[in-house]
Amino acid sequence: MTQLTCPTCHTAIKPEADFCENCGQEFCPECHHTVERNTTTCLSCGATWALTCPECGGEVSSLDTRCPACGTSLVDEAKDEPCPHCGQPMPAEAVTCPHCQGERCPDCGKGISSSALSCPHCGASFIFTCPACQAEVPDGAIKCPGCGASLSDEPTGEGDHCPHCGATVQREDGVCALCGLTFCPRCGEKTSEDDQACKQCRLLLYFNCPDCSFELLASTPICPNCDRLFVRACPSCQHAIFGAPIECPDCQTALPAEKALDSRPGFKLGEMLEAAAQEMDCPNCKTRFNPQAGPCPTCGLLICPNCHARAFEGDDLCLHCGATLPIIYLACPRCEAEVTLDAKVCPQCGLDLSGQCPRCHEQLPDGADRCPHCDQPVCPECGSATTDEAIQCAICGAQFTFACPKCGAEVAATETTCPNCQTVLEA
Repeated sequence: MTQLTCPTCHTAIKPEADFCENCGQEFCPECHHTVERNTTTCLSCGATWALTCPECGGEVSSLDTRCPACGTSLVDEAKDEPCPHCGQPMPAEAVTCPHCQGERCPDCGKGISSSALSCPHCGASFIFTCPACQAEVPDGAIKCPGCGASLSDEPTGEGDHCPHCGATVQREDGVCALCGLTFCPRCGEKTSEDDQACKQCRLLLYFNCPDCSFELLASTPICPNCDRLFVRACPSCQHAIFGAPIECPDCQTALPAEKALDSRPGFKLGEMLEAAAQEMDCPNCKTRFNPQAGPCPTCGLLICPNCHARAFEGDDLCLHCGATLPIIYLACPRCEAEVTLDAKVCPQCGLDLSGQCPRCHEQLPDGADRCPHCDQPVCPECGSATTDEAIQCAICGAQFTFACPKCGAEVAATETTCPNCQTVLEA
């Protein structure tokens, strides 16, 4: 017996079949062309037919919800809807079409690509889950942080990669900015929050600041509690340094110990007097500042240092006198190197400065501690991925604060009681 193939799902069907038993596609009984569900006329050959009740065989119309003869329901419990890609019916609760495998947004029903992390039509954000263990996987990961299953056939490329999710990292950071999980900053071995030392190279993963006893990751360059700086490369032999040794373990060169404020170059008296002479009152908020150094620190107004006319962000020259406007720099939250306003990456340490969520890549509001699109906890200082339990950012060292549940006062993460109302806080 000759067999035909369903044009929708490509399953073999009998020549006399009125519908495909695999996908439910209906056919014209005369020319076998595909037809819409519950239609009574073929648009290809013009043939007409009557609809019948699947229970008693009695004639019904396309508008009937129950058979007039036996009362059998003619409506599916979950009404099918047309696929936004191929137009074929698909279950209302389904996001993947059984006919063409196209996907649609579960919120608005519009068609989306299978790799989309957000709907281009309604803005809804999606969370990618590992097909093996169903754990959440951040965008950009090439393997699951939960079970290690490979998610990409693409080669990992050059450089260091996170042992948890496969994202590109700087090994000396000791933590992945994408998934927020830790690894050994010396050998790159995967570590967990409970590990005190690397199981492969035995490096101690944490140390206490010698000045204030604050616990820090082995690769932390500056203590966020007291501004103590830690050398991360021996100035003599360039050997990598971890923790807070007083001398290089490789060549025994003494290592400097200084505060962040002490290490920054100060102004000479002549420079201070010259800067003071160039100061002016901001015409907007009356704050006294030096326009040569950048915008008003209070209101952000940009003033030409030559003619004192108002300038605008993005201007290189004053529109009034043609003078060159000062380039505005910001400080990298991790290494404190100067970076321009439009910098996407710190040129010195490689920190992502784009202001985008490391998981869904949507723009983060200024100072946000959680992405409003995918709910990923982030550091409000540098925007790197973190966890709900973290009390310090492992990337830039920022210490997190919390709000008292009773009075709303700001409470340090290390506090056990609220300093304002004395409420005992849960550990």
